[in-house]
Formats: sequence, structure tokens, C-alpha cells
Amino acid sequence: MYWLQNKYLEIDESYFGYWLPIIISTILVWFVIRKKLKNLVIEEKHYSITLFIVFILLTLPVITFTYYLNRESGKITYLNQPSDFFRKPQTMYYSIESTKIDKANYRFSVSQSTIDRGNEIAVGCYYIAPLLDKDKPSTSTKLWIGLLIGEKFSNRVLDDKNKQEKQISNFIDSSNSQFNKHQFQTKFLKKIAIAEEDNYKKALDNTDINPNNIIILREEQGTYETRTGSSLIWTLLLFTISNIAWFLLNGFQKSKNKPKSIV
Repeated sequence: MYWLQNKYLEIDESYFGYWLPIIISTILVWFVIRKKLKNLVIEEKHYSITLFIVFILLTLPVITFTYYLNRESGKITYLNQPSDFFRKPQTMYYSIESTKIDKANYRFSVSQSTIDRGNEIAVGCYYIAPLLDKDKPSTSTKLWIGLLIGEKFSNRVLDDKNKQEKQISNFIDSSNSQFNKHQFQTKFLKKIAIAEEDNYKKALDNTDINPNNIIILREEQGTYETRTGSSLIWTLLLFTISNIAWFLLNGFQKSKNKPKSIV
């Protein structure tokens, strides 16, 4: 599944890692497990919450496992310089030994969205800059590196909106300084996900650069060897918990179909 995603379709990983497990779990719970629960003696007021708990216990291990599987199966390509990128097969991760980041020709865009039921505003400043070979003069390139600088601002009903707008404006202005000070590390990079790609490529609006012709990479946390983090441990832990919970549910609940004992 992830091989198909990364090699050919380039589908947003959130569909495979989040929405697909939820959809599959919903189908299983509604059409399979719901019928099994009806065979158990569960009070009506506890039936819905029991069904919801079963759904959560079924979904969480799948989500953590798909996250682990995606990261574990992702290969890395080692490049001497950015110009080598298009000479190699595309992979999930990249490591560039020597490069020059052309911050003088950066582009950026800003996005705002309400979160937490409208109580906060999330502001994201999406910066991109060309990745160039160190031993060559600055030329046009199709390989860029991105950096997201984000902040959240209170958006409650009683908040001073003029003060809020000023805070947001000051943050956007200060983000440029943060970008200039940022020391990019190119030893462990990942291609920008499709879900985020549009925000970065909006920075190229009103320029002569075709956003469809460029590739944007971003820095990843940690190293290639530690890319999966503790996702496998969480998968095994959640899988164990869900099985124990199901065992206890079946063990302590009486079956409606269980024959009554004859005294």
C-alpha cells in the first residue's frame, strides 16, 4: 500500500495513515462487532459507549502501525549535491552532503485558519528557498527547501480584535528574521506532503516560476535510523490493550444466547 503511494500515486499520506484506518474500523465495528455485542448482556445506556470504546481500541493500533509502516518502508537517497536529485529514483527521504541555500531568493506565503472551535487562530508562514550546488553560481533550480514558522493566537469573543491583528502582523514580520537566522540541516530531508504543498507553492504566485515544475523538501526530526520513533512500541502496547479489553468484555459479560442452568 505504501509502496504504491510513494512510488506512483503520491497520495497524501494522511489518507493512508489516518482516514483509511478510520473508515475500515468504522465498517468493521458497524457490520461485524456491533452484531457480536448484541449477543452480550449489555445495558442499553452502556451499549453506545461500549461500541465507541471498541471503535477506539480497534482504530488506534491501526493508525500507529500504518504510521510505523510508512516510515519504516521509506527509503533514503544520499546525494552529493542538489543537482544529483533528478538523476536518482525518487524516494521518501533524502540526504544532501553539500549544498548552498539561496536565502536571497526566498519566497513565502501566509495562511490563517481558526482552530479549537474558533477559539484560536493558527497562522503559518511558509518559506521556500532554492537548493543550489556549492561550486556553481546561483542559477535556476527545480529543487527547493521549505520551512514553516507557525504561531497560535487567541480568538475568543471578548478578545480585542485590533490587538489581535497587530499581534499577528508583528509575528508575520518577525518570521522573516527567524527564517534568516535558521540554520538548515540537509542530512535528513523529506518531500513536502501533498496536504502542505499548496501552502508552500502559493509563495510562487505572481512569479515566472511554474510551481508544478519544482520539488520542495523539508527538514525531518532526528535521523533516518530513528525515523519511526516509538510508533512500533505504541502499536504493540495498544494492540495488547485492545485484545485484553475484548477478552475481558467477553469474559465478564453474560451471553444472551447462553442456556440457563437447570436446578
